Amino acid sequence: MTPTDPRIARSRAKVLDAATALLVESGPRGVTVDAVCDRSGVAKSTLYRHWESREDLLVEVLKCNIPEVRDVDLVDGFEPALRAHMANVADTFADPEWSRIMPALFMLKNQVLEVDELTQDDREHKLGQLAQILRLGVDEGRLPADLDTASAAATLFGPLMFVTLVGEGDLARVAEFAVERFLASYPAPG
Repeated sequence: MTPTDPRIARSRAKVLDAATALLVESGPRGVTVDAVCDRSGVAKSTLYRHWESREDLLVEVLKCNIPEVRDVDLVDGFEPALRAHMANVADTFADPEWSRIMPALFMLKNQVLEVDELTQDDREHKLGQLAQILRLGVDEGRLPADLDTASAAATLFGPLMFVTLVGEGDLARVAEFAVERFLASYPAPG
């Protein structure tokens, strides 16, 4: 539920900004209620009006920072859809805010159960996007019917994740390279 009172919206935003900054700087252990209140200038009572616990706040930080990958048009077929999807993923990973917060979110995932559940839901959604594209490839005879979506995702997105984590490389070029290598693994018939 989005607050309608601008003061409430401002205090929520201050807390979320402070919690995100602390998460990036110090990891999940650095996001204490005291530290968030000190950084944001918001009173504990106000923080607890918005979130019942530190864990609820951390879940909200994750929700605010999980990137959304745009859906692609499937009408042109498998290869154009795959290329467009990978370009969208590369654009998402290229967002400086995402690359700044991604390592901290991985740490958070391992320490807060609700965050792990949220990331699993997000992963399943994103795998569903890829699965639709891969089904086109199966239907067109370009991919084997038993291709595992999770393995294909690791093959395609792993290089982008690596480049994002090390902070070096052209994500668009890496995405194109990953697509070329993936397609070369499954040559077009005829």
